[in-house]
Amino acid sequence: MDKFQNLISLSLEMNSLTGDIPRSIAKLGNLQNFLVHQNMFSGEIPEIFANLTRVSSIVMRNNQFSGKIPTSLGNCQQLQTLDLAWNRLNGSVPEEVFKLSGLNYLVLEHNMLSGPLPSDVGNLKQLQVIDVSDNNLFGTLTSSISGCSSLLYLNMSRNNLSGEIPSSLANILPLEVLDLSSNNLSGPIPQELANLKSLNFLNLSSNYLEGDVPTGNIFSNLSSTSIRGNDDLCSADKEIARNLQLHQCKTKGRQSNHLIKILVPISGATLFICLVFCFVWALISRWKKNRVKGSQSLLSLKGLPPLISYSDIQIATTNFTAENLLGKGGFGSVYKGTFNIGDDGASINNVTFAVKVLDLQQTKAVQSFLAECEALRNVRHRNLVKIITSCSSIDHKRDEFKALVYEFMPNGNLDKWLYPEDEESGFCLTLMQRLNIAIDVASAMDYLHNDCDPAVVHCDLKPANVLLDENMAAHVGDFGLARFLSQRPSQRENSTMGLKGSVGYIAPEYGLGSKASTSGDAYSFGVLVLEMFIAKKPTDEMFKEGLSLNKFASAVDINQVFETVDPRILKNHGGSEQSSSNPSSSNDSDHICRKYEECLAAVIRVGLSCAAQSHKDRLPMKETLTKLHDIKKIFLN
Repeated sequence: MDKFQNLISLSLEMNSLTGDIPRSIAKLGNLQNFLVHQNMFSGEIPEIFANLTRVSSIVMRNNQFSGKIPTSLGNCQQLQTLDLAWNRLNGSVPEEVFKLSGLNYLVLEHNMLSGPLPSDVGNLKQLQVIDVSDNNLFGTLTSSISGCSSLLYLNMSRNNLSGEIPSSLANILPLEVLDLSSNNLSGPIPQELANLKSLNFLNLSSNYLEGDVPTGNIFSNLSSTSIRGNDDLCSADKEIARNLQLHQCKTKGRQSNHLIKILVPISGATLFICLVFCFVWALISRWKKNRVKGSQSLLSLKGLPPLISYSDIQIATTNFTAENLLGKGGFGSVYKGTFNIGDDGASINNVTFAVKVLDLQQTKAVQSFLAECEALRNVRHRNLVKIITSCSSIDHKRDEFKALVYEFMPNGNLDKWLYPEDEESGFCLTLMQRLNIAIDVASAMDYLHNDCDPAVVHCDLKPANVLLDENMAAHVGDFGLARFLSQRPSQRENSTMGLKGSVGYIAPEYGLGSKASTSGDAYSFGVLVLEMFIAKKPTDEMFKEGLSLNKFASAVDINQVFETVDPRILKNHGGSEQSSSNPSSSNDSDHICRKYEECLAAVIRVGLSCAAQSHKDRLPMKETLTKLHDIKKIFLN
């Protein structure tokens, strides 16, 4: 490991590796991602994490590790994801883990862990997922867990927890999934849980709960609520009792005449008090509602938009019908969705968005989801696709469901315009439109590379990921492969371990194991520009036996540029392009032809400069943007 001390990502998942984890990994002080899941590693997890102070993701699930969780994890103060599920770990969860203030995902399911969950768990304000199901945890469910104010998913099922369900769980307003089934919990179900409007899955089955079942919100959704196996639960509502297979709560058959005589004289006063109480309660509820909305807006500003439910997406996409399918990618499908969300129907009313539904059967789908959320939550630029919100929930089959919701681009992607299925469809881009699209994309990439801290590398720039709005302005999307560059000047690149771009657009050095860099994006942009003006994919079957799109473009003579570029450029120019006739055949075409030739030749030179074979020779995006603006000015003047 001495030779790999600058290694940033160690990704060995989904192999058949056996044996122990080598202690020499402790020497990888720059390591950020330690991914060894779905192998056959065994033995104890060594105390290797004391020196790995920069690690942000540790995923070791689906192995055969035994022994205790190492306390040295407490040194990993930048840790965001800890996944040790489906092993044979025992002992208690170290208190050091609950001092990792930046932790987002804590997944320890299906082990043999014991002991109570420490009260320190409430200090993890950024925690979104806790899954400690299928263990031997005991003790009461600490009320301090309500301090996890960002929690979306809490699964503590199939343990030995006892005591009552704390009503403070209702303080976790974003909570979507709560599973406390198959424990020894007793007492009533807190009525306050019915106030959790985001909760869309609740499982309290197989406990010793008793008393009246709450009503409203999640308790009204029979398909998303399970409370079976609690013999002492009941409901005063006949319909709820029947649907949930409960007894109806017993009521007193006779009332004391003496009690009635006492109640009748004071009924008027009671009614008056109730009316006053209802008025005050309405005011307080309205204030609370506004406060919650304000806090959600604040979360959005921090990059954590309020989530929407699976049912919202299901309704918006008409149950994911083919008519609403916009396209498919490596990690999922994109649908058109029309949303109506809000108590008064005015929050989001008949607004169309694009919904990217992740295919979680794909190995890297979850990583893609997290990468895209992380990349987009802190970037703001007019030429980047805006993420509206996200959904991390359970679908109607009770399978995990993840989706991202973006602003909708009515003119689709650039690929559709370059290669229309029907030549008569009207999909024809003029020279000025193509030039403007190139400028828009260059502007977005310049922002990502030079104005973001840390800089963002897109890693998958291609026509299918360039979307066009109603004004044909371009927006760069699909950040599922995005990488952040180190803020340290000596590490302006990040590891490409496991990196997958699109064939034809990937920089040559990536294939040799080089690191992701801004120059890699510059290469992809250069290929995109050449493709946009020549209308030939880099994977076209004409490019073989050493011929490539780059070589084809580099052989273009300025006097032959019209023979090389997409012939549709020379037809049906917009008004801004000064002529509506073919410049090569117009009676006064000399001047116009010369301007077209100069413009097209200059753009192709920019594309070739960006797509140079050596990363040292490539044009940076800031300089590229300047050159494209200059070309546009010369053409218009």
